[in-house]
Amino acid sequence: MYTKPRNLIREIEARKYRTLDNYPSGRIVPHLLPTDFSIADRFSQDVYCGEFSKDGRHFMCACKSGQIIVYNVGHKSMSVCKSYLCRDIQWSIIDCKLSPDNRYIAYSSWSGNVHLLPFQNSKNREIYLSLSDQQSYYSGFCAFGVSFSADSNELIAGTNDGRAIIYDLHTGTKAVSIDNAHIADLSAITFSNQTNHIIYSAADDGILKIWDRRILSESHPEPVSVFVGHRHGITWQDSKGDFRYILTNSKDQTIKLWDTRRPSKLSDMKLAQQVVRTNSQLWDYRQVKPTLRFDKYQQFIERKRSQFDPIDVDDSVKTFTGHTVSYTLIRARFSPRFSTLQRYIYSGSSTGQLFIWDLLSGEIVHQSKQGQCHKNIVRDVSWHPFEPIIMTSSLDHTLGCTHYRETALVSDRLRGEAHDRYDDEFMDESNYWVE
Repeated sequence: MYTKPRNLIREIEARKYRTLDNYPSGRIVPHLLPTDFSIADRFSQDVYCGEFSKDGRHFMCACKSGQIIVYNVGHKSMSVCKSYLCRDIQWSIIDCKLSPDNRYIAYSSWSGNVHLLPFQNSKNREIYLSLSDQQSYYSGFCAFGVSFSADSNELIAGTNDGRAIIYDLHTGTKAVSIDNAHIADLSAITFSNQTNHIIYSAADDGILKIWDRRILSESHPEPVSVFVGHRHGITWQDSKGDFRYILTNSKDQTIKLWDTRRPSKLSDMKLAQQVVRTNSQLWDYRQVKPTLRFDKYQQFIERKRSQFDPIDVDDSVKTFTGHTVSYTLIRARFSPRFSTLQRYIYSGSSTGQLFIWDLLSGEIVHQSKQGQCHKNIVRDVSWHPFEPIIMTSSLDHTLGCTHYRETALVSDRLRGEAHDRYDDEFMDESNYWVE
């Protein structure tokens, strides 16, 4: 039987127009679920944030002490690429992001500024973006969330007085300011993955909102959609990137999936905000930090949750439970499109665990064992865009790596292969962003 020779150039060109469903990885990789755990690196302070770059070549994490460390990610290893000791921290770094074009690292802390540090181009200078029009602002003012636009030309920040501020990075000035975007701390805010016009915001008032800059009036800002269903404040939100589905993680101990085509009524928003306000007064999630007795702690959280006032309206598509949220703003995300077709949702937990749910069934497909992985809260989680690897940032001073079999990432320092070089890099004053 004659087989026509394959034209390699034509095959490569055709890949541009194929969907991911046509690739074998779309059918095989989802079964390579990361379940094995190992420690990737250790620090002297809590690790608050950690995220892979869009291309998977770098991993960035931030510690409470003000250190930001960027690793080069290789095969089964991570080596320190750059390290920064940040200024103007006050208490802790709250959020940090690497721009899609890898030019800048943005971080926020308990201060009136958002800072941009140069990453790939060392000739760039550090940029200060003021959150307030005043010359000085009290130290309790901050941005809980920062995010870059897809083209890296703009940055958006959500503040603890409920404002959303968009900065033009070419001019270093404010492009848009949405006052009173929420009536409570704005805990998470992002641009849509494909456009700078659509903005998603979620806050401690328990409401998810969608904004469209093309029809936005700064004097009378109104969201195009609101989503009601949580009984307590929202700690994080993540978009699936298809303009349809968004997830939110909440202090009511649930993750909810929302369909942007099914928004809530504006009249339901005020009633939901009242329920959230009542439940927030009943239980302040920051007051209790978990101990090693995770089982007792989880029972305590469940008792508090059972006392929450009910909410009459819940317009979410699906609700995911099993993890616990307390003490800090724990994050949840969609799994990556390339390797899993986004069929999973995953999150950290106050009990030091990583949870993975099946998006369609809502069932937990992986739950790390209590006390055998992290010994304290897992605040942030990040799934490698192409490999079966999930990095977990914990308040037990460690970076964890949940992986599939032999794909674990381990830092050079932890391996002992480059201990001296690693320490010298941290002691190099040229990497310290202090006056």
